[in-house]
Amino acid sequence: MENQLLTVFVGIIALCSIFITTMIIIVALHALKTMQQIHEFVTHIQNELSFLSTKTALTLHEVNELLLHLKDETKSISDKSKLSLNELHNLISFIHDETKTLALKASNGIAKVTIGSLAIGALSQILKKKNKE
Repeated sequence: MENQLLTVFVGIIALCSIFITTMIIIVALHALKTMQQIHEFVTHIQNELSFLSTKTALTLHEVNELLLHLKDETKSISDKSKLSLNELHNLISFIHDETKTLALKASNGIAKVTIGSLAIGALSQILKKKNKE
């Protein structure tokens, strides 16, 4: 009787171990899928941020160049108009400098996100290897 009871308990423990192992594998697979989706999302965001920061910097540079050209063309404008144009040029130059600063900050953020995505990728590879073993 004691051997049968011991066999039943060992069987229950074995079934619980199989169930727990199965749940760990399922959770690991879902984590891998999520990590891959996060990696794809981060890559997409990184590309979009790079494009937007570059486009913004180019646009502001073109506006700055246009203002310089207009400043040269308007020598005959009154002093008050020149002063306003100069203030506008200074404002655009300030915005241009701030945009460059923001673009650099965005680039730093992109670098940090890239490092994070690489870490997630490495963790994904580790979990894949552990699941195969």
